[in-house]
Amino acid sequence: MNRLFSLCIYAALCSSVAMAQESPRLVVGITIDQLRGDMLESFSALYGEDGLKRLLKDGQVYRNAKFPMRDINKAAATATIVTGTVPYTHGIVGDEWVERKTLQTVSAVDDNTVGGVNTRNGSSAKNLQVSTLGDEVKIATEGKGLVYSIGADRLISVLSAGHAADWAMWIDEGTGNWAGTKYYGERAPYWVSPLEFEERNLSDKGSINSRVTKAAKYCITSGACGADHITDFMALNYSVAETANAGIDKIRQNYVNLDMEIAKLLETIERSVGIDKTLIYLTSTGYEDAPTLLQSISYKLPTQEFSMNRCVALLNMYLVALHGKGNYIENHLGNQIYIDKKLLEQRKLKTADILQECEDFLYQFDGVKEVYTSTRLMQGAWSPELSQVRNSFNIRHSGDIVIEIMPGCSLADDGKSDAKVWRPSWVNFPVIYYGYGIEAKQEYETLSAVEIAPTVARHARIRAPNGVVN
Repeated sequence: MNRLFSLCIYAALCSSVAMAQESPRLVVGITIDQLRGDMLESFSALYGEDGLKRLLKDGQVYRNAKFPMRDINKAAATATIVTGTVPYTHGIVGDEWVERKTLQTVSAVDDNTVGGVNTRNGSSAKNLQVSTLGDEVKIATEGKGLVYSIGADRLISVLSAGHAADWAMWIDEGTGNWAGTKYYGERAPYWVSPLEFEERNLSDKGSINSRVTKAAKYCITSGACGADHITDFMALNYSVAETANAGIDKIRQNYVNLDMEIAKLLETIERSVGIDKTLIYLTSTGYEDAPTLLQSISYKLPTQEFSMNRCVALLNMYLVALHGKGNYIENHLGNQIYIDKKLLEQRKLKTADILQECEDFLYQFDGVKEVYTSTRLMQGAWSPELSQVRNSFNIRHSGDIVIEIMPGCSLADDGKSDAKVWRPSWVNFPVIYYGYGIEAKQEYETLSAVEIAPTVARHARIRAPNGVVN
């Protein structure tokens, strides 16, 4: 009798240990483009009980998160979230940059070596220089775990998917169709087929977000995502972005619509997988003012327009005066300048010397606050401000010179990109963990976005992406 009792106790303990060691069936990463923490809280009285309010009440909530780099854009932010490191390491410095071989402006996910599915754009994650959460799920499960990325935006969807995903899909800007890339396979999974006949209203953010939720539902219920004990990963991208000068009523409605979509998503997960078996994280890809939002209204703030075309033209004239005729500037984009290093080699000029001359000259321009050369960023003495700019820099994709203009100034890139008012002030956003093994908690200390990936990896019992460092 005592032996039988001991065996029963042993079996119970083994069962408890097995349950304790079990990994979540599903990891859901939710990124929301342009989500602001203050707006999220301001409109909370309008939310239902089963969406955002549920996450804010029962989740582990970090209300003051930030990205540890200077130039915040959706591509760099997304890559930082899923890799746990900064552009200096993961390589995604912006939504686009100048490709040095062709001197053409390219998207962060452009890849003309692969075909598109329901789109002309060839896309891949080849520019990501490290692994992602989805990649690590594949490695940990020996390829058996499903990895899907679904969103309205091509950049965010592909970067969230990483290198080894089963599929990444987004809403094509031109046609409104669900699109993909042959980088992840020749055709879309079978569960995508019913989505091809949806309404295609590209002007309504609520309509677009509802399509993301519907696709996620099909992925779970028909695509078997989260159906077994092997951990799967699903990245979802929503948006509360709005056009310039949108009224507060429209912005409020975007957040209310988002709340309803999150409630539908949680209901699907609860019914098909179980919240207790699902690890969820939600955060923002950062916030950026619409291009003309501040320019169209006068608040008597100090401001001026800084023309990159004029700046680059004068800089080249200065270098010509010093070193003879030639086009010393290969290209420029946004606030970055690319130097023709081949020309410098032909003239037997040292790159570091030329960059120093450029820096000295550029400081004479009205509106210039700081000038960072690649030499200074790679070799300069550490400071908190320099560290943030360096984190945004990557030797393969960034320009040789980065100009930081004064706050409130408008950076005009003369048709290459939208005019941008420089507002480096911090806009807070949340990071929320919810579901599997997560206890309700409210934190107000600042959290770096690079902590998301290793935290998720720890809870999911997988290795952190390979770019994560202590």
